[in-house]
Amino acid sequence: MHDATQPVPALPSRPSIGHGEDCPCQEYVLNTRSLRTVSSGADIWHRIANWQKAGYTIVIATDRPTQVQKALETQGGEESHILLQKGNLGGGFVWDAQKFVLITDAELFENRRLRLPPRRFNEGVPITSIMDLQPGDYVVHIYHGVGVFKGLTTLEREGVKREYLLIEYAHPDRIFVPVDQLDRIQKYIAPDDRPPEIKRLSSTAWARTVAKARQKAKEVAEELVRLYALREKATRPPYGEDTPWQAEMEAMFPYIETEGQLRAIQEVKADLESPHPMDRLLIGDVGFGKTEVAIRAAFKAIMAERQVALLCPTTILAYQHYQTFKERFEPFGAQVALLSRLITPAEQKRILHGLKTGAIDMVIGTHRLLSADVQFKNLGLVIIDEEQRFGVMQKERFKKLRGTVDVLSMSATPIPRTLYMALTEIRDMSMITDPPPGRLPIRTVVAPYTDWMVREAILRELQRSGQVFYVVPRIQGITHVAERLQKLAPHARICVAHGQMPPQEVESIVLAFYHHEYDVLVSTTIIENGLDMPNVNTLIVEGAERFGLGQLYQLRGRVGRSDRQAYAYFLFRTGRLTEKAEERLQALREFSHLGSGFALALRDLEIRGAGNLLGEEQHGAMRSVGLELYQAMLRDAIRRLRRGETSWNLEAPVQEDLPDASKLPVHAYIPHDYIADVAQRLGYYKRIAGSRTREELKSLVRELRDRYGELPVPLKNLIRLMEQRILAYGLGVQSICVEDKRLILKFKPDRKLKARWQLAMQKAVPGIRTQPDEITAPLGKHPLETLMTVLGKLKTIIENDSHAPGG
Repeated sequence: MHDATQPVPALPSRPSIGHGEDCPCQEYVLNTRSLRTVSSGADIWHRIANWQKAGYTIVIATDRPTQVQKALETQGGEESHILLQKGNLGGGFVWDAQKFVLITDAELFENRRLRLPPRRFNEGVPITSIMDLQPGDYVVHIYHGVGVFKGLTTLEREGVKREYLLIEYAHPDRIFVPVDQLDRIQKYIAPDDRPPEIKRLSSTAWARTVAKARQKAKEVAEELVRLYALREKATRPPYGEDTPWQAEMEAMFPYIETEGQLRAIQEVKADLESPHPMDRLLIGDVGFGKTEVAIRAAFKAIMAERQVALLCPTTILAYQHYQTFKERFEPFGAQVALLSRLITPAEQKRILHGLKTGAIDMVIGTHRLLSADVQFKNLGLVIIDEEQRFGVMQKERFKKLRGTVDVLSMSATPIPRTLYMALTEIRDMSMITDPPPGRLPIRTVVAPYTDWMVREAILRELQRSGQVFYVVPRIQGITHVAERLQKLAPHARICVAHGQMPPQEVESIVLAFYHHEYDVLVSTTIIENGLDMPNVNTLIVEGAERFGLGQLYQLRGRVGRSDRQAYAYFLFRTGRLTEKAEERLQALREFSHLGSGFALALRDLEIRGAGNLLGEEQHGAMRSVGLELYQAMLRDAIRRLRRGETSWNLEAPVQEDLPDASKLPVHAYIPHDYIADVAQRLGYYKRIAGSRTREELKSLVRELRDRYGELPVPLKNLIRLMEQRILAYGLGVQSICVEDKRLILKFKPDRKLKARWQLAMQKAVPGIRTQPDEITAPLGKHPLETLMTVLGKLKTIIENDSHAPGG
């Protein structure tokens, strides 16, 4: 791609007509065609591809070269024919005679947004909990139970340097865990704030605790698998493929779909086109585009002549959804109605009649939709927004509604990735984890309260015609807060809403604020989580020390919903901070940089999400072994049940380990002068220990080299040792030991060595001794190379034998 313009082709000219002979003017006849006929984004990109193939020179004049450059990169293709120039022109044209095209922002942009081909975005990699470890944190060792992490320490044993995690149990017990066994360690996360009980290492209580938790996980898995089997038996006529109207409606979406969104849309459509009713849970943070997935599913149902019901927890959210769906569906003749307290009785009667006769295609409403008088002619799809906000009895009504009806449930409460992986095997779930492109990070300020700071924050937002959320921790004195703000910003229109007001009053105030009748909304945490208020871009939280991290994270998510810079002020009163509040504020300071505090807040929410999905009766099991280990147990139980197993050893390890090689005398660690940051080192140790293929290790090596430079010898040894442990595991090796300067490989009972393999090994490696369950060899000066030689020879012998006739 070039940025400098090449010479434009010479223009054919002729003498001008209608001017005096002395006039030097020339008139050029170019026979060009205007590009104004290009109506859709997809069409312009299709044309660009065709012009490129035909060898046209393409000049793009744009005020936004960076955006257009990225779009061209996603398109691929031959770039030598495209010239990108900064400039603002009224419209483009094609000049076929000279194979020349000029394209401008008028063709590329619509409503100030780039008409892009579907673009793929990388999903954000979730922060692994092990990287958040701080000395003093509780951890779970899958074999020894819950202890306290005291830090990383380097030890030298028999002249060999290694790095270890020090974990303390009830006095005086403690263990040093080699970093290459970090996959056996998990951060302890519980459903509540109570600290876990720390026991002695010699105690048999941990084995009993694990068995109890595995039994609970097995019961949950059995119920989930039973429900899955019932759903698989139910059938209904499948929906057809997308209609041309569907493509047109989807082209009206003014943003670029994220990768997560595109995947969720494909999964939902595949469900609708199958003969089984859909029951899918869609999880994504506020503003990550769940509504667009629901819009496309609803339109597909309407095109299949089925009715749609969208259930919302609040009237305001229902009203917002009604505005969005109506705007998108009305151009195609689809009838959308709102059923809530905001609607007059006469209008409600008309809507109920329309649903019964089929005149109304889609209804959006609150719990009102669950009333007995709401009847449908042909209900096809039920969409439930913020499903966790509905009670058990209301969910029972949904189940009766279901039968063979398709159900799409949406939730903004994130769940842990590991739980998601476990449940996807028996529950249809889609997860949108990537934020929309162009979303600016929220600038977060953590500071002591001052009138000056509050006044400045409010006035700055009002100067750009924006609005402010002002959140207080308690209802008591909320009117005094509003009066104080009125004095600080006399021109601001201020309203108050809190949980002790009648619901109708809260709704009318928030709705008036939504319509910009007020500038500042002073409230407790009742501001509706799902509300989309793109004009509110300043959040001020007074008494921030009184809120939990999860609450603050959710509050913060209520601003920054547009392409404007958003601000969040977490203000605290000095002089009355408890130790816990001090810790939370420290986490918030990190949180303002999207650091580990952010991960902690997200984890706080994830735990709640896990509780919502699995039910409160599982909290005991989760708290006894920690959330991560419980999820691993659940995943293991689901897999076993789906394979047809009905019982298994509940005291056996949940995961099968690679053979331990910590006794091999090799310097294997990440030197401090290579990666100084402890959290980063822990993160890489965890990833190395968790690798199970050579490809994963190679990818890690490339990443390390790219970020930190050439690998030092101890780190190369650590990677090679891991590689050999993976190979040994594949060959059936149970343990790698060293005794009397000899390397000893012990094999699993079901993977004994054949006699001919033993003979071949004795010939191949000098000084080797073999038995059906063991190989020993002289350790030599370079133990790691000895291990590599022995395992390499054994692999070759077994592979050659399996390829031989009768092998």
